[in-house]
Amino acid sequence: MKDHKTVLQEKLQENGTVHISYKVLKTSGPDHDKTFVVEVYCEDQPLAVGEGKTKKSSRNEAAEKGTTSD
Repeated sequence: MKDHKTVLQEKLQENGTVHISYKVLKTSGPDHDKTFVVEVYCEDQPLAVGEGKTKKSSRNEAAEKGTTSD
């Protein structure tokens, strides 16, 4: 099973290469219990925002939301 970042990348690149990037918008909480808010972009256009306890999980959530938005 593919992760959501891979699925999003494949979906966006069906018709050619595009630039996909992730940006941390916000971090909150103490060092031992941080929360990250990340936004995924395609060609500098925002697609979706994800939140999680790690940067990886928040990027994955943003990608998952990005695959369902059309």
